[in-house]
Amino acid sequence: MATYKINIATCRGLDKPAAMVKAMEEYGLAEGQEMGVLHASEAGNAAFGTLVRRTNLTVQRLDVKTRQVVSDQVEKVALIPFGAFPQAEQIEVYAGSAATIKEVEAFLAGALTMAVVVDAIELDVLASVQKLIKTVQKFQLRAARASDYAASSYMMGPYAPKFMDTEHGLKFLDEYAEGIKTVQVRFAAPAGRATATLSPNACFSFSCHENDQPHVQDVLRKLVGR
Repeated sequence: MATYKINIATCRGLDKPAAMVKAMEEYGLAEGQEMGVLHASEAGNAAFGTLVRRTNLTVQRLDVKTRQVVSDQVEKVALIPFGAFPQAEQIEVYAGSAATIKEVEAFLAGALTMAVVVDAIELDVLASVQKLIKTVQKFQLRAARASDYAASSYMMGPYAPKFMDTEHGLKFLDEYAEGIKTVQVRFAAPAGRATATLSPNACFSFSCHENDQPHVQDVLRKLVGR
């Protein structure tokens, strides 16, 4: 089992895939820039790229000979793989969180000078769960995380219950729909079981057999209308 991310947002103003790939290849790993492009490719109606974010960290170490603490600068690298789909007016970021989508937007608008407008997708978690029940095999609603849950008039706060059965979980989601932050589900994939976490901003994480990654991604894309 491997763990993956797919964070989806609407993105208007994207160039055609070939033009995007050309722009990313020309930008490359620009010297002195925090963001660069490690890889770019075109597949069908989409452009894919892997951004590199470089930051310098100060690390302290002990110099045994001088018996002094010395500070060194170390470069930290983070990879941000993403896909751009101009016809669907969406981008997908395969790492990080919703904040990482903003980093991709800043790169496209700044470094590549594209007039893009990125907006978060508001996902109806309860409706998504009900859709999965109808479209996947062996579905299970396993857990949820809610904010402002009131167990009684004396207690209120975040709550993360696990469900013995899907029916019980659906009742909880229906009652606390406005406070749901994440929902964990499980369903059958071609090579085995897949577990996915859904959130109201269409940022998903999932675990599955590596051969099932494209299948699970397609299942999650359909929740946002793709």
